[in-house]
Amino acid sequence: MVFPTHSPQIFVHEGVRQALERRLLAAFPGPVILSITDNRHSMISHSTDRGILHVRIHHMFLDAPPAVLDTLVLYLTRGDREASVRVGQFIEEASSRIVRPTPRSSLHTKGKVHDLLTIFEDINARYFDSSVTALITWGNHGRRGQRDIHRNRRARSTIKLGSYSAAERLIRVHPSLDRAWVPRYFVAYIVYHEMLHHVLPAARTRADRRVLHPPAFREREQAFRHFERAIDWERQHLGRLLRT
Repeated sequence: MVFPTHSPQIFVHEGVRQALERRLLAAFPGPVILSITDNRHSMISHSTDRGILHVRIHHMFLDAPPAVLDTLVLYLTRGDREASVRVGQFIEEASSRIVRPTPRSSLHTKGKVHDLLTIFEDINARYFDSSVTALITWGNHGRRGQRDIHRNRRARSTIKLGSYSAAERLIRVHPSLDRAWVPRYFVAYIVYHEMLHHVLPAARTRADRRVLHPPAFREREQAFRHFERAIDWERQHLGRLLRT
């Protein structure tokens, strides 16, 4: 299996980057060049050269609340000390989003029935032009995870079939889907859904609430070839998944 390098290229939502660059341009009397990084040691660096403001910031700021972005702009363009403190506080609170490499030994993509890596690569080529650099694995893999599943079987009323961790850039798929009676197209739908979380940033409302599935996400989700079929299958078999 071929995985991304130790420091994989990050996906940058260009519209969000440009919006932040425009904020800087409005506050700085000159050209601005903004770069987004995945640097885990330097969250912000900036300098002025020949009247051009060069800024490099961690991608965590692309999803920051408007108030934080205002403070960031104030710090970068004026060197405001109070703004520097508030930006530092945001970095500390958002430190969980700093990507830490996931050990390859902890990734398990080939199940007894479904091969997640093959599914991931097919979807990546079909829907994302092979641009998604996230990793993927079966969650709760191994005997211990299976014992926990059986131990909690009676009490389970919900099940999270997939998840995406921005901190690890990792998609996890629930092992209950690695069953012969679970169709490949449904596993593919779960993988596609989590890949969208890697590609599309969460939106924020005017009340500064974080929305994981904004309208743009829902619209693109329906572009999945077997979307309606997958939703219908889940509706019919959710009870069986809860008992697995």
